[in-house]
Amino acid sequence: MTENEEEYTEYVKALDKSRVTMLSLFSGFTFSAITLLLDQLPDPSSFISQLTLFFLVVLFDLCLFLLAWQTIIMIGTWNVSKVPAHAKWELSVFNLLLMIVFILWGWLVVLMFLLRNLTFLMLVSGVLWAAVIITAVAVLRSTVKRLGWSATEELKNIRGK
Repeated sequence: MTENEEEYTEYVKALDKSRVTMLSLFSGFTFSAITLLLDQLPDPSSFISQLTLFFLVVLFDLCLFLLAWQTIIMIGTWNVSKVPAHAKWELSVFNLLLMIVFILWGWLVVLMFLLRNLTFLMLVSGVLWAAVIITAVAVLRSTVKRLGWSATEELKNIRGK
């Protein structure tokens, strides 16, 4: 590992816990706020209610996007030498399931709007979440490629051994 890579790894290790904690807290808060507002607002179909809920959805989606990105950066920069093959397999499966959880968690908010018959808000937040997923996949692929980590290559190496 070069000196620059080592410095970058140390930087990520120093910031990862605080970033993940902060983003998890913000995501949980916005999810709870959306849930409570949907339940407690006298008229969630009013324009100002829907505008407020949409603002919270944008904040929630952004927090999930940043949380996923930080997670990939953390995984890609933790330099562990001589990782056992089964650990690589477990990491690949875990990362796949983690991404599925992120995606489903975002769709849950969209479905909550559908339960309250907020069709327009559901459509707009669904389109926004789909755009976030597409952007996240593109950014995460470029980050993983730049960090030199490939789940496909890891699976090929495991099968080859």
